[in-house]
Amino acid sequence: MNKIFKNISKIFVLLFLALAMTACTSKAPEGPTVSSGDAFPKFDAVDFKGNPVSSDVFKDSPVTIMSIWFTGCKGCIDEMPTLQKISEELKDKNVKVMSICLDTYEDKKIKEEAEKIIEAKGVKYPNLAVKPSEEIDNYLKNLTAFPTTLLIGRDGKIIDNISVGSQEKIDELYKKIDEIIASEGK
Repeated sequence: MNKIFKNISKIFVLLFLALAMTACTSKAPEGPTVSSGDAFPKFDAVDFKGNPVSSDVFKDSPVTIMSIWFTGCKGCIDEMPTLQKISEELKDKNVKVMSICLDTYEDKKIKEEAEKIIEAKGVKYPNLAVKPSEEIDNYLKNLTAFPTTLLIGRDGKIIDNISVGSQEKIDELYKKIDEIIASEGK
């Protein structure tokens, strides 16, 4: 009986979190927010292959496209094939695509579900489970739109919050990335 109650409690908490994340329409007033020009919060994570990753990863590419998602987000999952295509098309320009999956760090079953989603969508770019810390948690808890997809520069600063929903938006993204790469060489 106790085991059943525990499972029901877990389901209730997960449903509440999913509802809370998708039902919001504005930023919560508490905690710091991060916007264009600000540094993306420092983090330590593990990719889904078990490799450690930190916020130092941004130094390796002129631009990183970072998608923040969770397993109950249909829009997040629907965006994955487009991000995979972008990852393949921009690989020669040393542009990195990565994702942070919000609900996988300490829950093995949810991580297994995330892995199934990633495999079903043909995703090859790195997906991260971020270790909780005050800095990254304060940022992530204030996100109200999912997926949140950011352009982050080599210096770790947020360049822009982007949407990749249409070919027109992808064309705009490619133009912006070309401008960033060109300005880096100056």
